[in-house]
Amino acid sequence: MDIIDRAYATLVCGAIGDAMGMPASFLTREQIKTNYGYIEDFLIPDSAVQKYHSSLNAGDITDDTMESIILSDVIIKNNGFCQKAFNSAMKEWAIKYKMLESTVIGPSTRKYLTAIINEQDPIETAKTGNTNGSAMRVAPIGIKYYNDIDKCIQAAAESSLPSHGSKPAVAAACAVAAAVAAGIKGDYSPVEVIRIAYDAAKYGETKGADITAPSVSKRIKIIESIVDNCGECDINYILDEISGIFGASMFAYESVPTALAIFYAVNGNAKNGILAAVNTGDDADTNGSICGNICGAYSGTHSIPDYWQQKVKNSSGINFIKTAKELLNI
Repeated sequence: MDIIDRAYATLVCGAIGDAMGMPASFLTREQIKTNYGYIEDFLIPDSAVQKYHSSLNAGDITDDTMESIILSDVIIKNNGFCQKAFNSAMKEWAIKYKMLESTVIGPSTRKYLTAIINEQDPIETAKTGNTNGSAMRVAPIGIKYYNDIDKCIQAAAESSLPSHGSKPAVAAACAVAAAVAAGIKGDYSPVEVIRIAYDAAKYGETKGADITAPSVSKRIKIIESIVDNCGECDINYILDEISGIFGASMFAYESVPTALAIFYAVNGNAKNGILAAVNTGDDADTNGSICGNICGAYSGTHSIPDYWQQKVKNSSGINFIKTAKELLNI
């Protein structure tokens, strides 16, 4: 397996998790079972229960993947993260697609987009941003800096601060970027990836604004014991344990520890990780996307059906392999 495959898998598996989790967004695990069974493929959202994405079709991506590609383009054009360029690109996207009129963006992203559209400095409002928007888009930074973890987490923090500037949000973005970088670089076990993510979260907590919230790093620290204590249990039992302890909402301190715990529980297998994440419910598209990013970086495309890859390529129109190569400067 080569680095290009893992970088490509990071992006395409993130999109797969986004699209597959979309119909289950903000449903409980029981609601998912009742309305869809165990999700194992792309589904048309059930408009009776899916209030946020009911207009989409099976396999459609959401803002999660769109923002990741925006960040990718900024990194490629500027050979690294550039806040001014990112703000400009996000503003253009928000106006073009009328994102402030939509129901799909999170509260922190909404404040950020409102500020930049109104030509205001978003940094102050970002200090209370504690959701997972910066973590869901940060994987391209892990690809760009896969060979330098220090630069990776520094850039991840910089990319989070304009929109999601609290301790948990910055820590979550750093943890995801570092986990992706470690996966792409290779030669790490799943538990080593978790420990690298923990160190990155610790760094992020020194950069984010202090708010009343659980610690992302402390939650990552206990992933090993939670999952290991489950032993060889059925995946649904493990998901009940993970979501019951961490939660799976859009809060960064729930979403990212849960995505990392699922990665560890499935030993980095991208197919199993994506399915587990979307069936955990709540912020299912974002958790599926983040877990897809991390698992894709670790295991590459070998466990992902070709059909899944082709579906999101067709629905999104995104050339994921081209983007991956450009991020790697290949």
